[in-house]
Amino acid sequence: MCGVAPKLIITDEDQSMRRGIESIFPNTKHRLCMWHILMKLPEKVGPILRDNEDFKPRFMACVRGSETPDEFESRWSSIISEFGLEDNEWLKEKYGLRESWIPAYFMDFSLGGILRTTSRSESENAFFRHFTNRKLTLIEFWVRFETALEEQRQKELQEDNCALHTLPVLETCWGIEAHAREVYTHNIFVAFQREVVAARDRRHVKTIEQVGDVRTTSIGDLSLRIRTVRFNTNTKAAQCTCRMFESLGILCSHIIVVLKNDGCNEIPSQYVLHRWTKMAARHLCYDANGHELEGSSTSLSPIIKKLYSQTCSRFSLALHEAKHCEDKMEYLNKAVADALAHLSQTTPLDEQSEVQEFESFIGTTFPSIINIHPPDIANTKGSVKRLKRGSEEAINKRKKSK
Repeated sequence: MCGVAPKLIITDEDQSMRRGIESIFPNTKHRLCMWHILMKLPEKVGPILRDNEDFKPRFMACVRGSETPDEFESRWSSIISEFGLEDNEWLKEKYGLRESWIPAYFMDFSLGGILRTTSRSESENAFFRHFTNRKLTLIEFWVRFETALEEQRQKELQEDNCALHTLPVLETCWGIEAHAREVYTHNIFVAFQREVVAARDRRHVKTIEQVGDVRTTSIGDLSLRIRTVRFNTNTKAAQCTCRMFESLGILCSHIIVVLKNDGCNEIPSQYVLHRWTKMAARHLCYDANGHELEGSSTSLSPIIKKLYSQTCSRFSLALHEAKHCEDKMEYLNKAVADALAHLSQTTPLDEQSEVQEFESFIGTTFPSIINIHPPDIANTKGSVKRLKRGSEEAINKRKKSK
């Protein structure tokens, strides 16, 4: 990673990984995968609590819903005491590791809402397993890996096109929702829209105090929990005790209530993260050496690849800028037509085909004629018998005993 250590690593409870991270990345935060821990919960608490209808919802609310360390520890102590789990060694161990897997202890660490578990890396592993396996040769792996990347890029292009040229349905008449629809991708807008609807239907202002430019608002909800929002009326800076923006990068319903009451019809620019916007993929990304990180692997020279990406990026930005104005669209259409007419008159350079690219990679040319010899005759017929799992062996034994 060009000498830059990751800010955060999430793993399961593998001790060798823990020791390796402590040794190689001493300044990197190491978190444990919450999903792997919670998967063991039914086994560790026993059949009685596993079938208890009240235990699991309360435990999950404690683990996932606590917003501060104090709130988590209060809920945890109540659950342990009420369900008689004081002697459960596994829960004692997990409580000792609470700062490594309970979200309440790293709510102020920006994770984009995606890094509480290792599910993202595991889903990537599952995706690539459809294309590769351990028996492939190097060239076969390379070709299949490129195919997998092309499929991901194609899906990303389809989603980008949908975000740029379609609009989700609004559920309120609030200007801040309409603004979010214009700037956010569809997935992020849906999450923001939930907060807007919650602000309209399930949040109510309890008290308002103002000292200078800072307005402090207490907001209640249906769960009777009170959140406090500090809002600077001059800079439009807001901070809520739920810390949703710090963790997910999306404004919470409590701040939306305050912005609405202040007459804001747009999301303040400091709260529109570029990574969530429709134009996020239109900007180029480079590594520490100045090499472009995006785009498929081709035989184009680095200079042409860079110009190609810049042209695509600028065209997308121009199209997004002009799409709401007929005069701008006519101007852009004419400019593109003139450029295309000029390019068609130039003599094109020879392009390297996909076959030539593969030949360049492996260092030899493909033969024009391939002679396939018949296989050697085998002395045995059929294939090797499949090894049966233990469960299948047990079923067969029961059938034989009958």
